[in-house]
Parts: sequence; C-alpha cells; structure tokens
Amino acid sequence: MKTAKLVIGIVSMVLSVFVLFQSCAAGIVNSLEGSGQVSGSAGVMVAVCLIIAGIVGVATRNSTRKGGTLTAAGFYLVAALFGGILAGNYTDLYFWSFVAWAFAAVFIVDGFYDDAVWEESRWWQQAWLITLALIVFPPAGIVLLWISKRFNVAPKIISTVIFALGFLIILGNLGGVFSTTPPVTADSTAVPAANATTTTSNTAQPAAEPAPEKKVYGLGETWTVDGQFALTFTAASLTNERNQFSDKNPAQVVILSYDYENLGVEKNFMELYISSNNFKVIDGAGVMAATYPASTSGNPQETPIGARCVGAQQAYGLVNASGEITVQVEVYGNNYKSYPASFKLPIS
Repeated sequence: MKTAKLVIGIVSMVLSVFVLFQSCAAGIVNSLEGSGQVSGSAGVMVAVCLIIAGIVGVATRNSTRKGGTLTAAGFYLVAALFGGILAGNYTDLYFWSFVAWAFAAVFIVDGFYDDAVWEESRWWQQAWLITLALIVFPPAGIVLLWISKRFNVAPKIISTVIFALGFLIILGNLGGVFSTTPPVTADSTAVPAANATTTTSNTAQPAAEPAPEKKVYGLGETWTVDGQFALTFTAASLTNERNQFSDKNPAQVVILSYDYENLGVEKNFMELYISSNNFKVIDGAGVMAATYPASTSGNPQETPIGARCVGAQQAYGLVNASGEITVQVEVYGNNYKSYPASFKLPIS
C-alpha cells in the first residue's frame, strides 16, 4: 500500500488548506450571527489533523515498522471525530470527516495487516476489500477482520472498538437528522379512539370528533414539554442597527429574546442548546426571514438538566415590514425525538 499511502498523504495536505479556508469562513459567520457554534474551530482542528497525518503518512510510507502508519491513522480518526460531532451548520465538514474516516481505515488495515502470515489467497481476505468494507459498512469489515488470519488478536480487538464506535456515531448523527417520528407534546390532547363495536346497518354512526387545533403560543407564554424542556419568548424588538459589512438590506431587523430550561434532556455530545438552528421565522407577508449580524446582549448556552438559560437573543432581518411574526420551533429531546411548536409574536 505504499503508493496508496503516498497518494492519500498528498491529497490530505492539499485538502487541509482548502478545509482551513472554509473553516475560517464558517468561524466568521458564527461570530457575526452570534450562534455560539464552534464548527469553524472544529474545521481548523480537522485541517491540522489532516496535514499532520498526511506528512506522517508520506514520510513513513516505506518504513517496515508500523508506528508511523498507525500514528497517521490516529490523526485521521481524531479529524473524523472532531468533524462528525462538531460540524453544526458547517455541513461540508461532515463530508471531510467521512474522507478522514476512509483514510484512517486504509492506514489501520495497512498497519495491522501481516503479509508474513501465509494463508490461502481468497478474494474476501484481501486487504483492499477489508478496507472498503470498513469504510462503507463497518460491521461487514469487522467480520472480515476476524475471519482473516493476517491480523493478530490485539489488532482485531483495537480495530473492532474503533470502527464499532465510529459506526455508532454515524448512526446517531443520521438518527438526529432523519428522525420524523411525530412528537407528543405536553399540551397535546388525545384524539378519541374510533368505536370498535360493530353496529347494525340501520344504526346511525356517531360523527367523528374533529382533532383539536394545535396551540399557537404568544409572547410571554411558556411552551413546556414534560420531562424535556421549556421555552418562552420574552420579546420581539425592532432595532435600527444595520451592519455595514452585511450585504443584506432588510426592511426591518427584529431581535428575538427568549429563555429556556432543561427539565430532563440528557447530554448527547452537548447539553440542551436552543439557538437559531431551531427557529424558522416568517414575516407578516409569509416570507421567510434570515438571521442578521446585529449586536445582541446574550447568547444561548449549553444548559444541563435543572438549569436555565436566560436572556438569549438572536437577530433576524425581515423582507417585509411587519407588525407580527411567526416563529416555528423544532427542538430535539431525548433519543433524538423532535418536538415542534408555533409562536405568534407582536413586534415592539
């Protein structure tokens, strides 16, 4: 795999420069929006790990010892971990994390694969196939690792732990993104079940009761999901401030102020954190608003169980001047369960 390690090392060094520039841009956006996200910093860490891994991989590609190969693999795994967990609104970082994950698999297999051990050559025991399986579908790759005689027991155990944890992290991220289970909120009312008793043809069927209307919250009203969290919008205030560095020209800039409390959402990579990523703001004409880089006096914070975040703010630019805005909120609780709610807020 000397040629593969040389190519991967060169690609990593070139890629690290591109990721670094992207990360700086993401960091600037996070700072201007006051979102509190660390995706820019995470991207810088990924870039640093990529360039170190690339240099080590190229420098030790011809070495008969495995220390350099496994060191490069370690830096690739760190890059994949940082990017996969902290990408946030920097969505390209998910892709770069997968690339780092793939490069790590190549180096790990090369580091642990023992060419000196003789065994009958079978296509499903080749190093390239085991590497591909670990990248695309780690459970299959782990099976191939254990039935191959070219890996010692200790490397098999280490590789199993690494790729099993990586696979679980990937499943966790996908579960959060694609979860579509309809939520049951604290303010929901049960819809009466249909009568299961069979009636005769000349007996009038009772009319089905209409589903209760979904509650729309107002300013100062608290939306509570029992055992999960509570959220209150305390103000929707106009500001005359305009950012000279922004290319946006909104008709109005509104600063949303809100408080939230963690009633029982357990830590999953981070504590409860409700920010602009959880809001969709719609102006009075039904047009979506976007975040605006105006000055705010408070940022959302990671909030553990039993604690409150008070005075968080986020600025939005409205396309149309409005007296009232709609804020659609979606917050994830335990087990990535999604909870939606709607607020109507008068602008003051």
